[in-house]
Amino acid sequence: MSEPLLPGVAPALDTVPFAVLIDEAWRATRAWARAILLPAALLLAPAALVMQVLVAMWNLSLVGMDPARFEFGRLLGTLALGMVGLLVVALYFVAVYGCVMVAAIRALGGEAPSMRQCLRFYLRPRVWATDLLAWLLIGVGFIACIIPGLLLLAAWGLRLPVMVREGSYGWDALRRSWELVTYNPSGQLLRHPLLKVLLLFVLGAVLGYAVSLVVQAPALIVNQVVMFRAMSRGESVDPQAVLRATLWLSIPAGVLAALAQLAVQLYVDFATAYLYLDQVRRKEGSDLGSALDRLLAGSAALPGAPPAP
Repeated sequence: MSEPLLPGVAPALDTVPFAVLIDEAWRATRAWARAILLPAALLLAPAALVMQVLVAMWNLSLVGMDPARFEFGRLLGTLALGMVGLLVVALYFVAVYGCVMVAAIRALGGEAPSMRQCLRFYLRPRVWATDLLAWLLIGVGFIACIIPGLLLLAAWGLRLPVMVREGSYGWDALRRSWELVTYNPSGQLLRHPLLKVLLLFVLGAVLGYAVSLVVQAPALIVNQVVMFRAMSRGESVDPQAVLRATLWLSIPAGVLAALAQLAVQLYVDFATAYLYLDQVRRKEGSDLGSALDRLLAGSAALPGAPPAP
């Protein structure tokens, strides 16, 4: 609730508490999981399978190298081919994740979250180019000194909601995201939106890692059991043989872990979308109050204007 407007004083519209933010995001995730998560999982599953197969082939190739006949050029070639393949799949992952964010924003706006339309929106050159530019600069920030990367990660965390709801792209979208994230009328550090965006990224990373670990735990356990059984019989452990023996479990587990992380990402996306909508509403309310104050002050200064009450 806002306080009565006073001349020259902006209304006190404090930001939403972080606990309320994640609670509302959980409600939205449960409400829209079937409409958003299932189509997104169908899009992501083939890429997740390809990624797991590429990782398995990469590991088998690296583990299977004979130290006695080590070839540095072969090692570099294996690493380069693996990196190129993973990069292509990773870009597909980014597109699906961006599509999920678009769907979450539209769902909170009262629109039907059609995954086809969301993907078509994200694949617009202006949209994915803005997202790619942001990620590249964030990566440079992390390489520079980590802290600049964290700052840019939080400052531009609302760029996709801005592109979806306001139609701004490029530097305009990044500048608008910074403007919203830095709006903190209370002046309290713990209520600062910049901190909330960082906490959302940390929360998503921790939940994603935990879920992935739980899903892939059976494959890791089987891998260790096979290795220790061979060691207990006094046999030499062939790492490549162990990997081959557990591929039937590790590849499906990796795919399931990727789909589980997608569910976590949807939760974080809803929280980010809620934060964007809350910041826009509160900042625009403050701007409107200030504009009315200036208008009333200007009308009172006109000749013959009635005195201000």
